Amino acid sequence: MKTRFFQRLGISAAVSLLACFQAAVAQELPPIFPGVTTLGERTIPAPVGISPEMLEVVKERQIPPVIPAPETTEGWLELQALFDVAGEELGRAAAAYNEVTYEVKEIAGVRTYIVTPKELNERWGDRFFVHTHGGAFVFGGGDSALREAVWAAHGLGVKVVSVDYRRPPLHPFPAAIEDALAVWREVTKDQDAAGTALFGTSAGGNIALATTLKLKELGESLPGAVFAGTPATDLENISDTWYTLEGLDPLGARDGMLAATFDIYARGADPSNPLLSPINGDLDGFPPTILISGTRDLLLSDTVRMHRALRKVGVEADLHVYDGQTHADYMQNLIRYVPESEDAQRELYSFFDKHLE
Repeated sequence: MKTRFFQRLGISAAVSLLACFQAAVAQELPPIFPGVTTLGERTIPAPVGISPEMLEVVKERQIPPVIPAPETTEGWLELQALFDVAGEELGRAAAAYNEVTYEVKEIAGVRTYIVTPKELNERWGDRFFVHTHGGAFVFGGGDSALREAVWAAHGLGVKVVSVDYRRPPLHPFPAAIEDALAVWREVTKDQDAAGTALFGTSAGGNIALATTLKLKELGESLPGAVFAGTPATDLENISDTWYTLEGLDPLGARDGMLAATFDIYARGADPSNPLLSPINGDLDGFPPTILISGTRDLLLSDTVRMHRALRKVGVEADLHVYDGQTHADYMQNLIRYVPESEDAQRELYSFFDKHLE
């Protein structure tokens, strides 16, 4: 009898304690509306699942202040030149560090960089891979384009044609895609498209995906494989990690400068257009695609969503997400040793080796 009494007493106490806890939580936490969560200030420690070399990269990170978007064409051109200078210095330094040579060459009326590694992998022979550089559609041209081109050429042992495509504010959409198409057609006159990769990071990933969609629409030969590194795949909507990772990625935030670059690139075109937002494209029959991002990358959701869209229609697609990495951190070994970057190069080589003829 006493046992039952104490059991009932224990249950009653537990219920009361739970009710008190729920009331306290309700008072301390902000209300959660359907689909919307408000978070307080948080302290984020360094990630534990990274190499000592990558940890040094994390320690060096600085979140830049918000930069107001220019209001005139002249203002955009001045900012473009300013941003390009820093990228050009890194591009040339990366070429020297990795002992990669390059030359500027006009192909099909488009300025390109021909990038050649010190050692060619016999798997690729004399073929070229085609590259579209990143830079929020507006920046990253000239010698800046060498950065990822050098990273791929050295890491894969392959020659790269990097498309120095026309950019806003003077040349908005679809100029970049037109230039990429022209170079692709010229390159694949001399080599099999099925043995040729098309790749790019960030805005360059968007352009690589959009160029492939355009080739598919026109019924032309598609790349044997595509690499889209942390691509901007939806210029119409704001994907989840633009919100959840703001403050962790040196890319900054979508509001302000980045949103303005998307607008000046689209220049009045419907942002839902698949050539602007590849996530909306007809992906049936798309080439095998490899995507890379990081757990602190503002474009992680854009990348994940693109991967799921490809898999939904049966496209062979790999997604690699590196712990603690922000936007395009997989290229951190441009001028230093970072094991995660070499791992990304190995994954890329393996994927291309599997899918390219």
